[in-house]
Amino acid sequence: MNSVDLRYMQISFNREVGSNLPGRNLTEEFHRVEFLTKLEDTPSGVKCLIRLDYDKPSRLKKVQGAYKILQILEKTETSALCEVLAEGPLARLFSSLEHVWWVTPTYIHPDGMLITIRGTKEALRSARKSLSELLGDGFKMKLGAESLHNPEFIELLPERQRTVLEKAIEMGYYDRPRRCTQRDIADSLNIKQATVSEHLQSAEATIIHAFTTEP
Repeated sequence: MNSVDLRYMQISFNREVGSNLPGRNLTEEFHRVEFLTKLEDTPSGVKCLIRLDYDKPSRLKKVQGAYKILQILEKTETSALCEVLAEGPLARLFSSLEHVWWVTPTYIHPDGMLITIRGTKEALRSARKSLSELLGDGFKMKLGAESLHNPEFIELLPERQRTVLEKAIEMGYYDRPRRCTQRDIADSLNIKQATVSEHLQSAEATIIHAFTTEP
């Protein structure tokens, strides 16, 4: 029996790209704002659990445009676990899409934001299109190992790129957390690290282009 084809995609962008988002202020207020799990989609956004890391607990009292704190479940001098209603454009975007959702790691940090999403191929493509409309072309995108190792994409690659990519996946280069380095891959294939880097970048670019442009 064939399983449903679910794939991972990671989106990252810096503060400048997200300058028009209300979450930009969080990069200045907190060391890290980490999405933990979604509780519920609502008409105005996403109800979820987040962890906030800060210098001062008073940061929690400041009104934020990206979310409303519904309750503080646990708090220390440097972090808090909170139930929030995320109401910013990104949260509303994903609450409006079907068959795609945020997963960890997803977090805001002083330099920008990383979003990890999972969903069907069609849903991820729709998410990518919606993100382009919201953020322009300034964000970076990476596909997870499940997507990169899909036969329909692997067949697009020259033999050497395919060999290096398959070894990287096998050794856990795309796992979270990463289980090997490019140096480890190079040593296992008896090639230079620079060659591994070149092949992986070319392979990823080819697959991402195919993933995002095919009808």
